[in-house]
Amino acid sequence: MRSARYLVALLSAFAILLAACGQQPSGGGGASPSGAANKPVYGGSITFALENDVSNLDPMLSGLFVDRNIHYAMYDSLVRVDPKGNILPWLAEKWETSTDGKTVTFTLRTDVKYHDGTAFDAESVKWNIDRYKTTKESLRTADLGSVDSVTVVDPKTVKFNLKSAFAPLLGALVDRAGMMVSKAVVTSAGADFTLKPFKAGTGPFILTEAVKGDHYTLEKNPNWWGKDKDGNKLPFLDKITVRPITDADVALTNLRTGNAQVLNRINGKDVAAVKADSTLTYQEVGSFSWNSLVPNEAPGFIFNEKRYVKAVAMAIDRDEILKSGPAAGIGLVGWGPISPAHFAYDANFKPWPKADPDGAKKLIADVGKGPLKFELLVPSGDAATLQAAQLIKSELAKADITMDLKSQTLNEIVALQQKHQHPGMTFVGWSGRLDPDGNTYDFVVTGSPNNDSSYSNKQVDDLMAQQRAESDPAKRKTLLLQAQQIYTVDDPSRVWYGFGVSPLITVKSLLGMESYPDRIPRFQAASIQK
Repeated sequence: MRSARYLVALLSAFAILLAACGQQPSGGGGASPSGAANKPVYGGSITFALENDVSNLDPMLSGLFVDRNIHYAMYDSLVRVDPKGNILPWLAEKWETSTDGKTVTFTLRTDVKYHDGTAFDAESVKWNIDRYKTTKESLRTADLGSVDSVTVVDPKTVKFNLKSAFAPLLGALVDRAGMMVSKAVVTSAGADFTLKPFKAGTGPFILTEAVKGDHYTLEKNPNWWGKDKDGNKLPFLDKITVRPITDADVALTNLRTGNAQVLNRINGKDVAAVKADSTLTYQEVGSFSWNSLVPNEAPGFIFNEKRYVKAVAMAIDRDEILKSGPAAGIGLVGWGPISPAHFAYDANFKPWPKADPDGAKKLIADVGKGPLKFELLVPSGDAATLQAAQLIKSELAKADITMDLKSQTLNEIVALQQKHQHPGMTFVGWSGRLDPDGNTYDFVVTGSPNNDSSYSNKQVDDLMAQQRAESDPAKRKTLLLQAQQIYTVDDPSRVWYGFGVSPLITVKSLLGMESYPDRIPRFQAASIQK
């Protein structure tokens, strides 16, 4: 397939990130987390402590990482990815790309039904993709921007007709743009579909209860098509309860006291103790995720003046944030959104290798409107998040920049961002995507759904469009890096300061789970030893 060279490049870059961070799976007592000698057993229930409440369970409208933690359990996508970044057949058994790269034909599984009993077939794929592409409020339009039309060849064959060759297509279809939902459930649920899409997926678990702010219940899909490597029918678990717990320390306490069995975040200060705990298993791999401050650059707002954005980017001390902040040295310093796990990463891209408060002061003076003062909206509920924001506040003060902190729920902050109504900046990052396009395009291209900073630069738009149509990884890298120079330094769209990791912490009795670079737990092969 045409994607082979790209995947080789990506896997090489991913290996570099693992080596750089020293991120290898490890567990208390030295037990293997997924290759344990114990055979999986059927039955049992677990609780997953999720870091925030979900915003939307409709893949078309979802914009938060936390949503995807439930999506992956209840929805199947056309393709999926393994922990090493390989694209895997999923609802699509195979695919073929035309020599000009403008047509991708998918052959679908024929043993799949939605949870409500309706058929999954080529007509359903066409309906889903058309819905994602044409609905006004859709957040998937950038993911599928190069898809011109979808043609049903026969019930098990569907053809994607592209406006131009689109290198990131498979990477986009791994996630929400490729998740299939039941047309019948969408139609009958109406507005309730956003948080109560009961029986809407084809995945290993069925959403049966949704109590916003409290819990979400996922029950076993007895008719799921998946099997494990030994031919055992999946899933093993009977039920998963997802409970939002915003404070990482509280979540870890719940794990240690038996009120939860799995977490996918941890404060750096707790890693050593968790690794040494014989009742727990700790895994960690490199991540595609990045951390950022999101300005509102719309007319009438403070950061419509781009020199202010650049001044903030220059003034912060990224090394101090990593070493002295709540991450406690876990992760990597960064200046942009292209992660060391991506084939397009440039290790030499360090526009401000050291904090430059004097340079920031000069930029602000050049604007000629006096000292810079703005508000940072910080997600509430987690002491470590507030600690990191306070550290950045103290760093900016060295450049005579005043940053006032205001706490709101993550959902409230994201809602303001999406309406381009946040007054200053927000403290919101990104969980990351397999292809660098998924870490960049939607945040910097004019009018894209996740362009919450209201950024617009024609040269960036042109470069990002060119890289999407380029199949050669080396040429794509050049285009992506040219664009990154503009939207991070020359005409900045936001402030990036580091890359995260993907931890997975479970009780020792929970087997069959692996840490993925996107930090989303996969539960289909999980089993609990009784």
